[in-house]
Amino acid sequence: MLKSLLNPRNRPKVVGIASLLMASLLLVWFTVTTPEQGRNEQVTGMEKNSNLYFVTERDITALARDTQTGAAKNIGLSPDYALVSLKNGERYYVRIDTQRPLLTELLKDKVMASAPTVFALGNVQPPAPPLTAFSRQINPAFLSVLAPLLIVGLIVWQMNLTRTPNSMFKAVEKPETRFNDVIGVEDAKEALQDIVAYLKKPKKFAELGAKPPRGVVLEGHFGCGKTLLARAVAGEAGVPFIALSGGDFSDMFIGVGVRRVKKLFSLASKQAPCVIFIDEIDGLGKRSGGSSAGDTENNRIINTLLVELDGFSSTSGIVVLGATNNVSNLDPALIRPGRFDRICHLGLPNVDHRESLFGLYASRLRTDGATDFRQLARLSVGLSPASIANIVNAAALLAAKEDAAAVNQDHFHRVLEQHRMGGAPMEQSTLSVLERQRIAVHEAGHALIAKLLKVGVVEKVSILQRGSALGVTLVTSEQDVTLCSEPEVRARMAMLLGGRCAEALVLKSISTGAANDLEHVSNMAYRMVTEFGFSEHIGPFSYAGLPDRDRQLGSHPEAITEAREIIKEIERGCAELLESNRDALDRLTAALLEHETVSGKIVDDCIFPENEPSPALAA
Repeated sequence: MLKSLLNPRNRPKVVGIASLLMASLLLVWFTVTTPEQGRNEQVTGMEKNSNLYFVTERDITALARDTQTGAAKNIGLSPDYALVSLKNGERYYVRIDTQRPLLTELLKDKVMASAPTVFALGNVQPPAPPLTAFSRQINPAFLSVLAPLLIVGLIVWQMNLTRTPNSMFKAVEKPETRFNDVIGVEDAKEALQDIVAYLKKPKKFAELGAKPPRGVVLEGHFGCGKTLLARAVAGEAGVPFIALSGGDFSDMFIGVGVRRVKKLFSLASKQAPCVIFIDEIDGLGKRSGGSSAGDTENNRIINTLLVELDGFSSTSGIVVLGATNNVSNLDPALIRPGRFDRICHLGLPNVDHRESLFGLYASRLRTDGATDFRQLARLSVGLSPASIANIVNAAALLAAKEDAAAVNQDHFHRVLEQHRMGGAPMEQSTLSVLERQRIAVHEAGHALIAKLLKVGVVEKVSILQRGSALGVTLVTSEQDVTLCSEPEVRARMAMLLGGRCAEALVLKSISTGAANDLEHVSNMAYRMVTEFGFSEHIGPFSYAGLPDRDRQLGSHPEAITEAREIIKEIERGCAELLESNRDALDRLTAALLEHETVSGKIVDDCIFPENEPSPALAA
């Protein structure tokens, strides 16, 4: 607000508004202080010096006595008070708001020959704080006119001073961000190279007769770097960057949104070549046939934006980048050819990019120099760049809380585990010895099968409770998996069944702890039969290709039967593999009972190298 007031461009507006307010204050002053013409001097004198009368209060009996004895000289009557001056110079007042009939009778019948002078006063009041006294003196009719004028003046002031283009839109002369600062969106950066080339030499495109790009929609998961990439486009081209969000066009006043669209493109044309970035562009919504004021205003905003996009010339040098999580929320007219005619998808970073992101963000911290960023990348599957930055910051906060000299691998591990598994380990005092043993056997079975069948990298095994999980086996992959073969799916199902099979082998009974594992295995087996074509009886057929009506008619009992057979087959192979590695299972169980949490290296040490996967599982 202060910067806007001091801006030389706003000086005429400030002077005009200040003059309006000064004139209003002068009008109020003259209204209050100017005396009325033709009034009795005694009346005006009593009103002006009414505070002298309000020093002493008496009752109506005293007033009756003074009028009967002739001691009263002047009596001024207002709607609520009687001001009385005596011949000996004394003054007092009487409340008469509820005793006016009695006062009338008193003054009519009992006044003697030496009667006091009686006259009417205005609405005199006892002394009060300055603001209260000021408000009493202002004419109510004048207030009814002044108040709306002041409100309208304040609204105009707010709209003109705080809604200027420079304050409404965030403009950066030349961003320092470059494509090298944006990690994990290589395809998107390659797709935007021609935008950078056009911004550098817009006239070159016009000479060749090429139609310049006008708008690009950056679509991707929240936190994947859409805003950073847009800044990098402007930074690479060395042009100004104007940023705002889709919701900035909305306002409580009709017509303001349209005016802002026009101001935006007017500002862009003055700074061209430049990049306009509209974050959350789906906040504009879609045009509708509704007749309400909100629907009509939204339609006008979108129509104005379309007109401005169509008004670009081949040498304008203006490119509009929009960011959204869902392109389907945009109005179809916005993404037709000639407007936002290109959709650039930003995916989540793969394991290599996550490793680079951890290294980038950790370089700003004081670390112990022994951080394994590759392991952190494996543990952070599915995280966006913004989430990774938050993880790194959380690790620094944890180190600071513990008064550590530097951020180390353990701090990163604990934050990632909390993010993936939900909270810190809970106390085990509520578990019995038999329950702890069953949990240890269960988790050892998971870890052993995962290691023997090479499902992934076993990072850690723990029997400490986290959230609803009584134990955790953390398995990651060296590379992000996009496609899975049938043997890989079967191996993952075997890992999930490993805990249940280990309980049956060691403890000769199973528990409810495998309920979640069975849920995942059943889903995978059913999809193997109904979607993936991994079926001997049904063959290469997918129920997902059927119309919705046919898919909902029944539960496809033949698919459920074959899925159950697949699970039983994998369970038999898993049990055989655990039985052949019973010594390793017992050693890992004992290590978990002793230490509660063990690393992947301990799991390796518990397995003899000569053990091989069961042929039944590899089939």
